Amino acid sequence: MYLWLALWVAMAWAVDDVEPESQPPPDDGAAVEVIVFGNLQVEQAKQEVYTDLRESGYTEQVRKDDHTIFRHLDPYKGEVHVYDDGWVRVKRQKFKFEGRAMPWAEKNTPFAWAGCVIWLPLCVRPGGQTMSKRRFRGYETRIVDEVQPEVGEWGERIADLSTDEKVQELPFKLELLWNEGRPLNDGDPLLVSYADRRQAILTYWGARTDTQWGEAVRSAVESFCRGVIQGSEHPFTDEEIASFNAQFTLHRPFTLERQRVVIP
Repeated sequence: MYLWLALWVAMAWAVDDVEPESQPPPDDGAAVEVIVFGNLQVEQAKQEVYTDLRESGYTEQVRKDDHTIFRHLDPYKGEVHVYDDGWVRVKRQKFKFEGRAMPWAEKNTPFAWAGCVIWLPLCVRPGGQTMSKRRFRGYETRIVDEVQPEVGEWGERIADLSTDEKVQELPFKLELLWNEGRPLNDGDPLLVSYADRRQAILTYWGARTDTQWGEAVRSAVESFCRGVIQGSEHPFTDEEIASFNAQFTLHRPFTLERQRVVIP
């Protein structure tokens, strides 16, 4: 009886004595959920652009490489090229030769093509190529103004997703930079000294855009600096930070103080 009790206590101590590093990390799917949600928002915003174009008469849809082409049923109103990265371009429709729909025949059927034999100009669609530049620019401006709010929203969601992905992978890259001297930019030389590594982090921080997306990345960099670098044997000095901030005046200064978040 006592032998079994002693064995049970010894096993319990052995389990408690396992180093935390040997335990598998918890499966935290929060980062994945953020990215998936971001992808969903991007797709929803893109569909809003598509819907707006269809409602404006650009109902003929063709997929080509990295973009989708929306053509208006009235060729002189051109076509809209919507690229997957959020870029939108309006162009003239090209000359087309087709069997026009007739009361007795559907489009591009043998009977429709027979009408081309009877009267060739009937099947030629100039696609707006003969329209003056000034008049076409009016149609171009009108459609751009109509879809601009949706395109702007789509662009912001793309920026949100890109920032989320960058912030998720940034701590790993910063750790490799700090511990091994691996540069943040591919092709740059290895950073040997800790002074060079600190300077590289500051330079990366200062190169972010002065937008909400740039601020998200800057905050992630500062968090790494507070949690890792300042607790190491080679922390930032006050003089080092002051010298850096004196060179960058486009946005707020670099700081290792936690930013106060004001909730309206």
